[in-house]
Amino acid sequence: MENFEAVEKILAKAGAEGRKSLSEPEVYEVMSLAGLEAPKYALYPAAGLDPAAAAADAAGRFTGDKVVLKLVSSKTLHKTESGGVKVLERSASAMEEALKAMAAKFADAEAFMMVEFLPHAAFALGEELLLGARSDDAFGPLITLGPGGTNAEALTKSLVPGITPAVMPADLAYNSKAWSDFLAGSWIWKYVSGNVRGGKRLAQDGEMVKWLEGFAHLMKYFRDGGSSDWAIEEFEVNPLAVARGRLTALDGVLRFRKARKTAPRQRPSKNAVHGLLHTGAAAVVGVSEKKMNMARIIANNIVKAGFPREHTYIVKEGVPEIDGIKCVPSPAALPEKVDMYVVAVPSSEVPRVIAEAGDSGKVNGVVLISGGMGEKAGSEGMAGTVMDALARAREKNPDFAISGGNSMGIVLNGSKLNTFFIPEYKLAHPIGENPYNARTAFVSQSGAFVISTISKLPWLKPAYSVTVGNQQDVTVPDYVERLADEEDLKVILVYMEGFKPGDGLALAKVIEKARSKGKQVVLYKAGRTAVGCKAVMGHTASIAGDYLVTRLIMENAGALVADSFDEFSDLAALACSFAGFRLKHGNTFFFSNAGFEAAGMADGVTGRMTADMGPGVASGVEKVLKEHRLDGLVDAKNPLDITPMATDAAIGGVMKAVLASDEFSGAVVSMVPLTAAMSTVPKGGAWPDDLDKSFLKDAAAAAREAGKPMVFCCAAGPRFEPYCALAQDLGLPVFRSADRAVRMYRRYLEYVLP
Repeated sequence: MENFEAVEKILAKAGAEGRKSLSEPEVYEVMSLAGLEAPKYALYPAAGLDPAAAAADAAGRFTGDKVVLKLVSSKTLHKTESGGVKVLERSASAMEEALKAMAAKFADAEAFMMVEFLPHAAFALGEELLLGARSDDAFGPLITLGPGGTNAEALTKSLVPGITPAVMPADLAYNSKAWSDFLAGSWIWKYVSGNVRGGKRLAQDGEMVKWLEGFAHLMKYFRDGGSSDWAIEEFEVNPLAVARGRLTALDGVLRFRKARKTAPRQRPSKNAVHGLLHTGAAAVVGVSEKKMNMARIIANNIVKAGFPREHTYIVKEGVPEIDGIKCVPSPAALPEKVDMYVVAVPSSEVPRVIAEAGDSGKVNGVVLISGGMGEKAGSEGMAGTVMDALARAREKNPDFAISGGNSMGIVLNGSKLNTFFIPEYKLAHPIGENPYNARTAFVSQSGAFVISTISKLPWLKPAYSVTVGNQQDVTVPDYVERLADEEDLKVILVYMEGFKPGDGLALAKVIEKARSKGKQVVLYKAGRTAVGCKAVMGHTASIAGDYLVTRLIMENAGALVADSFDEFSDLAALACSFAGFRLKHGNTFFFSNAGFEAAGMADGVTGRMTADMGPGVASGVEKVLKEHRLDGLVDAKNPLDITPMATDAAIGGVMKAVLASDEFSGAVVSMVPLTAAMSTVPKGGAWPDDLDKSFLKDAAAAAREAGKPMVFCCAAGPRFEPYCALAQDLGLPVFRSADRAVRMYRRYLEYVLP
């Protein structure tokens, strides 16, 4: 836009008057300068108002049968609700009477506007839009498009999940295709473009793109750290009327403030983050030779996990070694440069320890276990001291970086390095590989979330388990960006609490990058309520952000967003199990030995998930049923209830027939294990069961050979934990209720299907 200077003058004039918002006429002027359509209007100052003369003037300015009279007052924000908007007959007498009445009602009026009346169907979906923009510390300027009019807020709140206002960070609008994709994902635009049953196009996409780009240009120019002295906090048009193929603003709000001259965050170097993820040498500070404190647990975990003892050091003066690990008196005395310098000392000692590490020139990456710097009220000064030490260290070594504080540590499978401070008898080292899982990284602000998840999912052996803490320097997006470049990495699990300024946008960009490289990203974002935001702020000293906005942006970027901790575990299990498969469609085979489960699974079939069965596959299944004398009890269909009479051999035969067919992309199998016909408990005692005879082994092998997902469900109690463990050992994600299995698998299908 070429008229930024003119807009700047409007904002400066209003700011000099002590205002934080523009009047409606000023908003219309800004729109016109941006090349956007504002209605024709005439302005009449309240001081010295002559209603008769104003009415006569307005009657001659406008055409049509009606005009709109509007109050102009910086003290009355909601004009419609307070009676400050009237639709009038376009006659001098009607306008004169209305002006007199409104002037008498609003003693604080600054002016009155007569505005052209734009005929449109105000209550028809798609004929009134809400176009909004606001500044956001995490994402930068945000553009929002939703339903407009007086009921916009109530309508949006009543919408079902999946039908929400469309949101786009202006900084992600790289080209016209980005805006086209934005409109394609906007449910309200489907009504404008006629892409609903019985609909007709009301306006061309290009007309809307002009408005979107106009808003984006304004917001990107008038922002913190930008070229202007002013920042637009909020810019909203409601309604933006769709009439005669054009979009016209019928009202507008623009709030602004002085721009903050903030510098962008100085990000750690690629080499620093790479060293933290591919460590060649490590050292620990804070180890006690007298007791098993946190730092000593870490030092022991490092060598027990298999990291080379000759490249492991303890920084402690006056002691030659502790637990067989060489001690050095200071970081300057380290015999080699270390990639990971683990600091677990009282918070009061952290600034000194960081300064010494930086001055030594022997340290690249610091993993700061210590907390209480920035997250606790009154500790901001200490956090500032740490950041000052970081800045000085980077002057000497550009690859110096801090991961943490309040970090649980990092576990690297490739390097056999475990710096978690959890004793081995509480949590087995998450070192090793699951041969049936895709190579995975787990990046989390919360260390407790990582260890809790790994404890519940013992099959999960991430190649990288990174806990980031309060992100004083290295942040979650910094790690995800580096991991997105790992060619053989297929899944990235992310737990996010709060963002540093600009990091919401940064995370969206790196998720987009990861997806473009074929990786799957499962995300849980905490802080979705006011109370949740407060909890997050206390823990991470970061920007909590608006949950709905975050979710929409991350989903658009390519993340599979979990709604709960349980969902995160479920979706992680599906991604880790199936990321190597190429699914072409969503037709799925649903299989149980219980009627209630078959019915429950059928109820979950919707969207891109289908449950069809053609005659070819049905013939093969019928052959298996006949072979096992079940054809008199059940027909071949989908979902299939094979009855509790079915043996493992019969179930396995059906699975092989189904998995061999291109008709099915995968299967959800839920067998209630209490039937005597199946082997579902370990061999031993007087019972005939033997898990080696279970259908699971051959079925899992057939699914892997076919490259098709197989989801297993065991709807029974703790006696059948060994049965579930067998399925997990075979690489199958395990659920304990069939409807949940179908619901989660459907979400996964919709995420991965082309």
